[in-house]
Amino acid sequence: MQNGAAYSQPQPVAVGAAQPGVFTQNQSGSGPGAILGQKPVAGSVAALNTAANPASAGDYLLIYCTGLGAVTPSIVAGAAASYPPAYYTDNKVTVTVGGIDAPVQFSGLAPGFAGLYQVNVIVPSGVTEGSSVPVVVTAAGASGAPVTVVIK
Repeated sequence: MQNGAAYSQPQPVAVGAAQPGVFTQNQSGSGPGAILGQKPVAGSVAALNTAANPASAGDYLLIYCTGLGAVTPSIVAGAAASYPPAYYTDNKVTVTVGGIDAPVQFSGLAPGFAGLYQVNVIVPSGVTEGSSVPVVVTAAGASGAPVTVVIK
């Protein structure tokens, strides 16, 4: 960094392959996630997970996040992801719901957006019902801060 004719001392910066962060409804990074729920029946529509729209075992959760790293095929930084093709994360992404591994159906860029990742999972059976069930997204060994969903 330069300030006039003076330069600052170099500082090391750690760069990781991923650092997940799930978007939240209140935009604080904690609390209820910006997560849609969808029933596994034909014609069902995804809607924001809330007390009025809780998820159950077997339902899909569509989790919106950032920081999952590189994708294939590659895309120009700042460009909106088109569809097709689907842009899949290069890093393995895992998700737990209530501490139980949730099967990941898709992890990649959300179509129509620049830099927005979407992770689709199935709510596993055995998750304890509640209004603040923790969801944790992990990529390349790095876990994001937990957010919550409503499970009934």
